[in-house]
Parts: sequence; C-alpha cells; structure tokens
Amino acid sequence: MIRPLRKRSREGVLYTRFPDIQTQLDTLDQLPSQELIERCRVPEKEAGAVPVECVLAFVRREWAAQNHALCEPLLAVLLERLRRRLPRALNLDGKTASLSRSDQAEQVHDTFVAMLIGEANDYDERLDYYEISFSQSIAKLSLTAKRRSRRSIGRQEELYDEDEGELRADVELAIGVFDPFNPDLLQDEIYRSRLPAAMEKLKPLEKRIVEMWRNDVPIDSKDPSITTMTRITGRSEKGIRNIRDRAFAKLRDLLSPEGEV
Repeated sequence: MIRPLRKRSREGVLYTRFPDIQTQLDTLDQLPSQELIERCRVPEKEAGAVPVECVLAFVRREWAAQNHALCEPLLAVLLERLRRRLPRALNLDGKTASLSRSDQAEQVHDTFVAMLIGEANDYDERLDYYEISFSQSIAKLSLTAKRRSRRSIGRQEELYDEDEGELRADVELAIGVFDPFNPDLLQDEIYRSRLPAAMEKLKPLEKRIVEMWRNDVPIDSKDPSITTMTRITGRSEKGIRNIRDRAFAKLRDLLSPEGEV
C-alpha cells in the first residue's frame, strides 16, 4: 500500500503527489520485489524508467519497515540518482576540482541522507517535498549549500593534511583516545548536560554516523543481511571513518573545559 504524504500547507491542506506519479506508484506496488528493483534500475534516460520520486517513496516505506532486502537495492538506485543531480566538483578541464563545489555536493548529499536515516526514528515531513519534485528540491538544497559553503570554507577546521588528504597525525592521535560516550565521562553531570548541545553542532551526516556508532551499527560487513553504515549512507568504509573521526574531533573540542557549546 502506498501511504499518503503527511505534510500540510499553511492552510492545513495535505500535500499530494502529482497524479501521474501516484498512478505509477500504485501500478509498481503490484510488482514482485525483484521485478520492482529491476524496473527502478532502468537508467533515467531510457524508456520505461521509474521516476526518482517513485524510487524515493518506496525507499521511505521499506526503510520505515526495516525491509532491508528491498530497501537497500532501491537506496543504491536513489543515491545514484542523487549523485547525478549534485553540483559538479570537476572544473571544465576535467582534471582539477573546485573545493567550493565539492563542499556543496557533500553538504547536499549528507543533508539528504541524514533525513532518510532519521526516518528510522520518526517520519520526516521535509522529504514530502522531494516526493513531489525531487530535482527542484535538490536544486534548492544546492543553493542553500552554496551560501553555507562560502562561509564555512574560510573558517573550516584544519583537521586534514593538505598533501595527503588524511586526518593530521596529531588529530588522529587525539581522537584515538577520545570516546564522547565513555562511561567515565558520562558520570560527570556537567559533561553529560553539554553533550546533546555539542551533538547538535555537528553536520547532519556527522551526527547520524556518531549516533549509529553509539548504537553499535557496524561500519561495513560482508554479510548482505546486516545493516551497515556504508549501505545506509552510500559512503565507503574509509569515508565513514573519516567522518566519524572528524565528528569526534569536533566533539572533543566542544566538550573540553574551555570549549563553548
């Protein structure tokens, strides 16, 4: 069954999908799972391609139901459709990349994925916009990311070695011994009271990855039946570890005695 959208306009009217999208959803919902996956895998420019809004609707439904066998293949399709709509990081020469556009693409990807992950806990009405017009919603998100990128690049923490692109050795050493959820630290009432505010200062995907790490979700696994951070986010194992370590470094600084939360 295809569930209706829940978001309401200021006048109290429920948001609805476009009629052609709703019709396709109702038709596709009658297909066996494997056939649905194969239909969604048809490239967008080919005849018979499933609109991205439909793919998103099925991902949201199956993710909420924790039906990983169907959700994960469809999520892979959705993330590929998303990737094709992100700001292009490469310059026209095809060899060099724009730091600003790369940062914008990362922000858009991470914000969208964080909304999806969050639906494991509660329905996120913001995603209703994307079910109505995915490309337009991503375009608006990209404009917001563009403004933020211009402000953040200038003040970005120097956590990485410019030549290697890896976390600096001193930063990696510091976070290697820092666990924001160490039971000993959580015994401190002041520390415990400051932790939620510090978590809110993380980027959306940083926060979600830290939350998954706290709840013992594995980063990766060879077992396809196990839910992992790599499958949920579409990031590589190395990418997940970098995001986690960056988040830990930020939390360490925010929660230090002289830090400000």
